[in-house]
Amino acid sequence: MKPIIIGRQTETQQLQTFFEATASGNGNIVLLSGEAGMGKTMLAEECLAESQLHVFSGRAQQETTPAYGPITAVLRNFLRRQSSQTIDCGSLTPYLALILPELGTAPEDPDRDTLVAAIASALDALTCDGPAAIFLDDLQWADDATLEILPALAEHLAHKPLLILGTYRSDEIPRGHRLRWVRNELRRRRQLNEISVEPLDKEAARALMHRVFGEAPSATLANIIFEKTTGVPLFVEELAGALIDQNQLRKSKEGLTLPSYDEVPIPESIRDAVLLRMDNLSDAARNQLTIAAVAGTQFEMALITELSGSEEGLDELFSRQLIFEAEPGKGAFRHALTRDAVRSDILWTRRRTLNGKIAEYLEKKGAPPESIADHWLAANELPKARKALIAAAKFACHLHAYGDAVRSGHKALEIWPAGEEEMDRLATLQQLARCAQINGQLNDAVRALREVAESNFLTTDHPRRGEVQQQLAAIYGLLGSWELSLNARKTAAQAFEIAEMPGEAAMEWLSAASRSTGLNRLDDAIEWCDRADSLARQAERFDIQSRALALKGNVLSMQGKSEVGIETVNNALSIALAHNLSEAASEVYRRLGSTLEYASDYSSSRDAYYTAYNYCRQEGVDIQAHLCLGCMSWVLFRTGEWKQCLEICKEVINDERATESSKSVSICVMGLIRTYKGSMRQARNLLKSALNQSRRDGAMAIELIAYWGMAQIEEVEGDIEAAETYYRQILSLQQRMRDTHDSLTALFTATGFFARQGQETEVAECINILSNIASLTGNNEVLGILAYALGEMALLNDNSTEALQRFEQALSNFKLVEIPVERLKLEFRIGQVHADNGNTERAIEYLNNAYRMARNLGARPLAGEIAESLHALGVSAEERRDPEASERANRAGLTRRQIEVARLISDGYTNKEIGNKLFLSTRTVEMHVANMLDRLDCRSRSEAVRKAIELGLL
Repeated sequence: MKPIIIGRQTETQQLQTFFEATASGNGNIVLLSGEAGMGKTMLAEECLAESQLHVFSGRAQQETTPAYGPITAVLRNFLRRQSSQTIDCGSLTPYLALILPELGTAPEDPDRDTLVAAIASALDALTCDGPAAIFLDDLQWADDATLEILPALAEHLAHKPLLILGTYRSDEIPRGHRLRWVRNELRRRRQLNEISVEPLDKEAARALMHRVFGEAPSATLANIIFEKTTGVPLFVEELAGALIDQNQLRKSKEGLTLPSYDEVPIPESIRDAVLLRMDNLSDAARNQLTIAAVAGTQFEMALITELSGSEEGLDELFSRQLIFEAEPGKGAFRHALTRDAVRSDILWTRRRTLNGKIAEYLEKKGAPPESIADHWLAANELPKARKALIAAAKFACHLHAYGDAVRSGHKALEIWPAGEEEMDRLATLQQLARCAQINGQLNDAVRALREVAESNFLTTDHPRRGEVQQQLAAIYGLLGSWELSLNARKTAAQAFEIAEMPGEAAMEWLSAASRSTGLNRLDDAIEWCDRADSLARQAERFDIQSRALALKGNVLSMQGKSEVGIETVNNALSIALAHNLSEAASEVYRRLGSTLEYASDYSSSRDAYYTAYNYCRQEGVDIQAHLCLGCMSWVLFRTGEWKQCLEICKEVINDERATESSKSVSICVMGLIRTYKGSMRQARNLLKSALNQSRRDGAMAIELIAYWGMAQIEEVEGDIEAAETYYRQILSLQQRMRDTHDSLTALFTATGFFARQGQETEVAECINILSNIASLTGNNEVLGILAYALGEMALLNDNSTEALQRFEQALSNFKLVEIPVERLKLEFRIGQVHADNGNTERAIEYLNNAYRMARNLGARPLAGEIAESLHALGVSAEERRDPEASERANRAGLTRRQIEVARLISDGYTNKEIGNKLFLSTRTVEMHVANMLDRLDCRSRSEAVRKAIELGLL
């Protein structure tokens, strides 16, 4: 049995399994966890020494560790073994100089992804001589940058002969520690490999005593030591070592024992054991151990000899195994607890003096500023510490190690005297806010920026005041604090106006108008669009001017002023196209589709979104292209084109470039279609996801539509109480939004629900809302829904004649608008009323119409309900047919989509162009082409087109 692996057979076998996998080319990240003193480091080092892997070590420091500190140590370890003293990473090599300055000049403005790629490539180089292992010790002290790169490396290692083995103290990762995030992220990816190291049992502890003593202890001595140490390996070793150093052990027949258990003091803690071992040290050795304890868990040997003035005493420390040589020129304590015990016994005045001398030494040697700052802080040299901390924060920010930058920035600000170097303090606060925002520490960012905003220095510095408010608005938006975000935008705009910066002011007013639109504060939105338009003209910012006019047109249409709204958006489009502003034109095209949609002109809206999408793709404006698809999915849902709608939704959801808002719309629409098709479990999950995202984004329209979907699910599944709750939330949210369009279909369904429950008051509330909308917009959709609601009220008052008149009026309106779902529901309702009145023939006519529409849409639950109504009248619903399947035999087995693709091929379109026209990815088009070739038994596109023509398909 290897001495270090005493009592660790299970853990050793587990590690061996990972070593073998690494040797076979399947790397992993493995974490050894346990409380302090469990021997994790010794276990890892001994097992690695026995493996066939090339080992490179990096240790986190108990003091502040520089960004990528342990990774840097690993790479320097590798460089020491290479004669070339370089790491070849191809074009990425210069980026390594960011963390290894000795490699040359680093790029001035690196991006994080490139730096991470360079580090991953450098770690690959470790395997140049065979399978390798990286040992990262004491990860509980590691910098955030090192921890954050681990999940990315886990993915990278999957098929590499490289293992990362890390250790950490499980009792030193409090809530919020970045290592917890690492473990959660690895667990989420199913890449967490963790081995827990527990205290030794009595037998293993006695074996460890035997190794330290060189002879077996007696049962009595072994029991006493085990009870004192509870099997913690480090305590066992230190206590045994202290007894040896005190010459207290005696031989006996039972084994080593003590002369008198009453007279010999047994240390009560690891600290006591370590201090007991120091009793017989020479003055020189004790002085050097003191310097080392203040310097850190790891230290340069040259520092110890320079500050002590002698090399005498070091050999004594090595022979006592109080320190060891971690790497050439560097010493380290066997364990951090040993260092803590020594340091705690040093007078604070002596510690402070030593910290100052160590800081001076480190500055002279060009050490990382984080390390220098720690020692200046401990020396109470606060101005010098602040300077080092500011440098540390700047350097960490340069390396995209934002968490470490925030930490250093906070430390600097905490010791900043009031009124001193105020402009520098404000700059530090702004940098902290930027890093905190990027790192997701949004509340920290807000606190820092608010402190800047409240400074007297910004009273007359209007450009900077505008910039700070601009940053605050963005962060409040991320937090979902929309009112605060809006106020900050307005303040920023006003500051830029005072500073005579009309372009910047126009941009802020436009952003404020956009947010006001989302909050349905439409009058404010129009006012601020006009202000943005005026300032943009002044600044000759035609991009902002066209966007402001387009948004204004959108809002006007929302208010029911469709004609003037459409005209305004067309004017905006003319400006954008006249000045070749592709990004602005892309947004304006999308606004045109939205403006037509608000006018309930769904056919024109669909065409406008189609044009907008193609324009965006042509101009390479991907974000706007995905927004167009998201908006179009809602229009296609309303017009009943569900197959194409689902394809578009899947494209958006699976595209990494799509924005969260685009995905939210597509997820919501897909959930609605699944609801109507009867896939309730899937629909519920999709709608809940959309609902959660909409609340985060402050997208009230999506929130309302998601409520509508959830209400219908609950109603179908028979939970009337839950459905009623959702419908009431719809009414409440609509009142808050003052919406005139997005809520219409939900109000139509809510009216029907409340009427079926006999809730006249709620039906009247729906009628009141619809009347207000109709007075503003007067389009056929709202007039039809209002007529329907009045019909339901007439039925509640037992006036079926008036109800049917209202319903027929609504149906006439619906026939002028392409909204098949509402139309089939209305025809179903008319059929029910005729059936109740005994007019069977008319009832069957309407019910059959509704049934056919439901079947064509694939709305199975609705079709089932209608079929039951027909059955109650003694009539069977039409035989269930799959129109696609019945027609396919006459189309040589091709689907409609494949024939559509074939037709576009015959017109000379490429796969990419076909994708643009049909809103499909090139990959999806290729799949359709491949299936078409297979079914027509053709080898080429041209052959397939000829055969399709021969079959009369084209």
